[in-house]
Amino acid sequence: MSVAKRGDGRWAVKFKDEEGRWRQRSFRTEEEARQFDADCQYDKVENSRLTLLEAILVYLKNTEHAEHTVGVYEFIVCGHDRKTGVHREGPAEFLANKFVDTLTRRDLETVRERCRNDGLSIATINYYVGKIKAALNWCVEQDLLHENPWGKYRQLPGAKNKPRTGTLEDFHKLFPVLPPWLQWAAQTAIALCLRPGISELFRLKWAAFDWKARTVSVYMPKVDSTKLVFMPEAYAAKAWARFQADMAAGQPLVCPGKKGHPVGERQYLSAWARACSKAGVSMPMYALRHIAASEMLANGVDIAAVAAQLGHKNITTTGTFYTHALASSQRRAAEAISTCTNLVQLGA
Repeated sequence: MSVAKRGDGRWAVKFKDEEGRWRQRSFRTEEEARQFDADCQYDKVENSRLTLLEAILVYLKNTEHAEHTVGVYEFIVCGHDRKTGVHREGPAEFLANKFVDTLTRRDLETVRERCRNDGLSIATINYYVGKIKAALNWCVEQDLLHENPWGKYRQLPGAKNKPRTGTLEDFHKLFPVLPPWLQWAAQTAIALCLRPGISELFRLKWAAFDWKARTVSVYMPKVDSTKLVFMPEAYAAKAWARFQADMAAGQPLVCPGKKGHPVGERQYLSAWARACSKAGVSMPMYALRHIAASEMLANGVDIAAVAAQLGHKNITTTGTFYTHALASSQRRAAEAISTCTNLVQLGA
């Protein structure tokens, strides 16, 4: 595109139309010509670059997420309208229409500062920023962006994760007071090493089960990948009986609620909390996944196999989170070395 003055005193602008063909338009004044040229430049940039809001929308549209997660993204970039009519601005709402490739470190710090002003904890601030980074990383992987401008910046130090520990003994106390639908969901979470939540557990469908191979294909939205889990035989027998009954009733979900309806987040969390109170146990439902991993490792299962059941791409992740469970395996390893030493001495 170019702006030039014609011989008759008018100003001409050369530009490409929507079909890519060169066109020319004339104006009476240079100001009008320059403005038209600037508008054409803006349209071209807008069509080839993503704003933060557009990047997040395309990410959500092409990946699976729980309703709660979608709501978190909506709040981050669009804010929230309270019942009183007052709008609560989202932490990154002021960046919604800014092109991703122009985001700076100062923008990141401003998002964090807005969160601090709202009284949010470091963990929550890292959670919100992490959500934005996850969307931008996906766009980079899909070649929609050249790079994530915030990818090289680490999380704020000092954030502590919520405790997700629990023992098998605690679960034995808790299980009898769980409602039947949640008892089955808990068994499924442990048997298939699932993250006990809406995305992996309560959205799981019977269509994911391969009864001949005794495997289950589970999509994990948290890491945007699918894992193949082998079912324990005892669980497979129970699951097969429920599968037949559910197919006859037209129920596609493996773990529906009390009346066969899909389970909501508040429903399972409140039912779990009530059961914990009755049993005198303090244990989050997420601990079921940790119990499954710990029991496998404590019983000598190879860490690579445990990682595969959990859906960890790297066994380092498994070892980092379940060091305590590896202690018994290390003891057995030490005893094996001692036995080998004795055999060598006897042979000598």
